[in-house]
Parts: sequence; C-alpha cells; structure tokens
Amino acid sequence: MKKIKLVIKERQIKFPRLPVVGVSLPLDFSFKMPSLQGLDFGSRAKSIIFGTILVSGFVIGGAVYFAIQGIDPAPVYPQAASYDAARSQRLGHETLGVGNKIADDSQQGTMTLELNIGGARIEKIAFSNMDIGKVSGLTDAIKIGASTGTIICENLILEDVEATDFLMATSTAYAFRMENIVADGLSVSPTLSSSPIQYSFGSNRGALNVPEVSGGTFDRILISSNGTSTVGTIEFKNVRAYGAGITITDIACGSVTIKGTESGKSVFGDGTGIDTPSYTINNTLKVQSNTLINNIEKPISIK
Repeated sequence: MKKIKLVIKERQIKFPRLPVVGVSLPLDFSFKMPSLQGLDFGSRAKSIIFGTILVSGFVIGGAVYFAIQGIDPAPVYPQAASYDAARSQRLGHETLGVGNKIADDSQQGTMTLELNIGGARIEKIAFSNMDIGKVSGLTDAIKIGASTGTIICENLILEDVEATDFLMATSTAYAFRMENIVADGLSVSPTLSSSPIQYSFGSNRGALNVPEVSGGTFDRILISSNGTSTVGTIEFKNVRAYGAGITITDIACGSVTIKGTESGKSVFGDGTGIDTPSYTINNTLKVQSNTLINNIEKPISIK
C-alpha cells in the first residue's frame, strides 16, 4: 500500500495581535480577488461601472415614481370632498383638516363640496365668486341644514345669488331682511314670533378656522350638521347656480339678509311662471322683525 506523503513548505506567518484580548489569532485579512479567465474589461471598466450605476438609478427612480403614483392623497379644503369640522376641532386643530372623497353618483358627485359642522364652533364660512350646478340629477345646488340639532348662526348672508329656486323653512331669525330680489314667483310668509333670539358670536378663541372659498366651480355645496353647532357668519356672495336651487332649514340666526346689491343681482327662477313661486319663505320661519324692500316678480328661467 502506497503511503501519501504530505509536505508542508516552510512559510513565515505573522499573527495579528489584539491588545484588548492579549492573544494572537492566526488570521490574515489580506487577500486578492481571484481573476476571471477570459474577462478583461481594460479601459472600458469605468464606462461599464458608470453605465451600471445609471441603469440602477433609473430602475430605483422608476420604482419610487410608480409607488408615489399609486398613493391617493387625501383632499384638502376646498377640494371637492366631505369635511368633518367637528372632528378637526376634537383633534385640537386650529384649521379644518383633510376630507374624504365622495362616491360618484347622481346625487353625490365627485364635484360636491360638503362641510359637516355638527358640534363645531366656527368663526366664519364664506363662499364668493363661484359657479355651481349640474345639468341634471341634483336636488339642491346649495343646501344648509341639520339632520339633528340646530345650526346656530349670528349672521346668514346671501348677496347677489342666482339659482333656479329658493326655500327657507323650519328656522328662526331675530331680524329678517329681503331686498332687491327678482323671482319667477314670490311666496314670502314668515311668522312673527317672540321666540327667535338675537345670537351674537363671542370671542374667536378656540373657534375653528374654515378658509374662505373664492372662485372655482362645484356640482353643489352642502353645509350639514348632525348636532348643535355654532357659526359666527355664513355667507354666499356673487354665487351663481343652475340645474337646482337653494334650500335652508334648521338654522337659528341673529339676522338673515337675502339681497341684491341692485335690482337684477339676486335672481331666482325655474320658468314655471309667477303663479308657481320659485322663491319661498315658508311660514315655519319665525322672525321677530321683517323687512321687505323692492322685491319683484317676473317670468324668469335660469338655465
């Protein structure tokens, strides 16, 4: 039987010293990468490395881009959406927070701006220089009302507003003023009562800030409440609507002013003729005082 002879050549090996441990270990961390036979990049090495980095950058950038594209950001007021003022105030926000998108159907179109103020205390809600409406499918272009409780407001102002029709009911106003209204039929019969209160919005401390909306267009604007809420002023100025009208219910105001800055600036009409009123102040609106100035009936149809 042949014997295998193992010959170890003499080599000089140095062991690194670790001063903390105080012992020497037989480790040598110096080594060379093995050469790959048949691969010689030569002067092209830098170009190849640069190209690799560039391609990697494009791949990573594309992945980040498409990841961001897939994120659906929450709408910010006044983008079309539903906003919860009471929730923003409960969370301690000074300004109205982000909203939730509304499903797209005939009544709740994606271009609906809805503000739920139930239980909140707000200094002012204001809209100006706006176009609102939809060809068909809407019950109201502008609606203010409470499903439960009441919206308490110091001042409600509609100035230079146009719509197909107008209804105000089941509300109170300490002082009611209607001036320079032109309508395709008027039915104004508020009930004089001692029950309305002169509300006055006090300090703004702690009140939620709802940014004023000026310009832009929506299918409709909704101000709703599922509880008793308090607002200093609700104001619509130079707002034009078509396709549907304005409904205001369940609101208790210090004063209500509906007017045109001159005749022909506040117009309401659905084209059914003056015998079928397009502008109605229901007898369920209770008022302490009632001022009616220069209001005119004539055939009008807003399209």
